[in-house]
Amino acid sequence: MELFNTEFVQDNNHIFQAKNLVINPEQETEIKLREEVAERSYDDYLKELSHHHSIPVMDVEVENFLKLIPQNGTIIDVGGCWGWHWRKIGEQRPDVKVIIVDFVKTNLIHAVNVLGDLINKQIFLLHGDATSLPFEDHSFDGYWSVQTLQHIPNFEDSIDEAYRVLKPNGQFVNYSLNNQSLIKLIMKTLGKKYHEVGYVDNVFYLERFSKKQIDYIEKVFKGAGQKRYSEILFKPSLKFTVPGSHGFLGMIDSKLSGSLLGSSVARQKSFHIQKKS
Repeated sequence: MELFNTEFVQDNNHIFQAKNLVINPEQETEIKLREEVAERSYDDYLKELSHHHSIPVMDVEVENFLKLIPQNGTIIDVGGCWGWHWRKIGEQRPDVKVIIVDFVKTNLIHAVNVLGDLINKQIFLLHGDATSLPFEDHSFDGYWSVQTLQHIPNFEDSIDEAYRVLKPNGQFVNYSLNNQSLIKLIMKTLGKKYHEVGYVDNVFYLERFSKKQIDYIEKVFKGAGQKRYSEILFKPSLKFTVPGSHGFLGMIDSKLSGSLLGSSVARQKSFHIQKKS
């Protein structure tokens, strides 16, 4: 792929890496933890995922995003982990290419298993960092990130990089955990902690989507974006993960996405904005 020049190397697992790779030292402890988790083996990737993400909901979100990408466009997926969002791209948009970036290299090895023949054809894997992307300015037609930027203490740096690598008219979307007022009340009533911002057990950082973050995105992109709510029914924090797999409740949940009525209960909040030409 033309974006990978002589400044990159590719290993035997089909994973690219910039020769001058820089990983944020603030997250060394988190990387170690996530590498240990990623070392586990999985018999059924989608079944495992359905306990942590709603597959039907995100499949629809991907379809909607792909409609905004021009012919022969290129997307960067920051924090793409196992890459499962793109497993249907060969049928949906055979003209589009995706570069999945993750700072946990073992996650990308799992992505090879999930995506199979799509690797090195439509999908390319990069071991890298969201705050220091090794690409030229104006390289991508779309920037996609799901529950990754919420874990980066220097959120602003990741947004600066997103803006830099996007082409004029490029599409940006970031999904993070929503600050759910109703769920917060329920959990506090049950005597459970509801984390909003800061380090969890001194290991990893988590900041739910906030007005401060949105204000910064709009400042960088020099315009107003749109909020969207998803995973209305899917509630792993309350041990309700049935809608996470393909089925009737999953289909209903995907239909509910985008409704402002879900702002107090939706698990995810996303922000969508286009880079001006």
